[in-house]
Amino acid sequence: MQKNVAVFFGGRSCENEVSVITGTMAANLLRGMYAVFPIYIAQNGGMYCGADLFDTASFRNAAFQKTCSEAVIAGGALWQKKGRKLKELAKIDCALNCCHGMGGEDGALAGLLDLNGIPNASPDMAASALFMDKVLTKHFAKGIGVKTVPYFKIEEHDFRKRGAIAVKCVEERLGYPVIIKPARLGSSIGVAVAEDRARLVLAIEAGFAYDSVLLAEKYLAERREINCAAMRRGDEILVSDCEEPKTEHTFLTFSDKYLDGGKGDRGDFPAKISKASADLVKGYTKLLYRRAQLRGVVRADFLLSGGEVYFNEMNTVPGALGWYFFSDRLSDFAEVLSALVEQGICDAREHAGKRLLKNSGILGGFSSRGKARRN
Repeated sequence: MQKNVAVFFGGRSCENEVSVITGTMAANLLRGMYAVFPIYIAQNGGMYCGADLFDTASFRNAAFQKTCSEAVIAGGALWQKKGRKLKELAKIDCALNCCHGMGGEDGALAGLLDLNGIPNASPDMAASALFMDKVLTKHFAKGIGVKTVPYFKIEEHDFRKRGAIAVKCVEERLGYPVIIKPARLGSSIGVAVAEDRARLVLAIEAGFAYDSVLLAEKYLAERREINCAAMRRGDEILVSDCEEPKTEHTFLTFSDKYLDGGKGDRGDFPAKISKASADLVKGYTKLLYRRAQLRGVVRADFLLSGGEVYFNEMNTVPGALGWYFFSDRLSDFAEVLSALVEQGICDAREHAGKRLLKNSGILGGFSSRGKARRN
């Protein structure tokens, strides 16, 4: 009997469309091995299911949601909503997260799965939330001895009160040029490089249109961007070769990643870097994966500059799930996805064996109004 696998994609994110490509790819690769249920999360948070969601062409029509069924996850099962009635479609044996950005990659979906007792083939809630926040990511990396570029956190409510102080801190601690990033977005959305104070203030104001927390980093003009992926099979963490994506811009833009051919036409894989640098990148990637107790395929991004290796950020749901890191052909990636699903199920079984203390009856000592009764 085939296992039921739910593939989630979309999300309340600026990367919703990119996630559709990742999700439909994964859903189609898993068909045949499993009973696959694609589940689309719209930008308004609504969930939809249906056979049409296997095809990206279905999303080209803005009214496609009317032809699909509203979906509900409850009691470990996928339900189809028809009016006021719910119809159970399947108990879900495992879920694969293909959501990029907020509302999916940030731990929200992992939390929903946990509450429903659904095994997860992707990173759990804590690791997802950690690496979605670039500031927390810096703190974590520093704590385990992984070097990062100097940075400064800018919160919107503080900036509105003490903006001049924030600007001065950035100038004194980082200097120019400086790069400004929304702390909890991906795909280079809202990212800008500032060479002077006027451009810095403009970049900050523009960044707050996307997030209430920004990250200012020292911009390394002479640098190379290097990526490395990792996944787990059993107790072994597998690390890929390094990749060097190419760009004609000051940093990898959304267009570089998705509109101009992405990885396939614009980078070196394996990256043409020294063995020492490659070994350090791979070592850092493995360390980050292990210490954060990650699961699934993730991609760690690094900067090489002045003979140093700096960890930049972690993508817990990389574009196209980084299939090319572990497979020569896209069709071969189906076996990798299957391994992730089985790993997720195995991890859930291990966790299910842990004890849960039952309620002790303490509520019996409280009145109906929530006040403790006197003995």
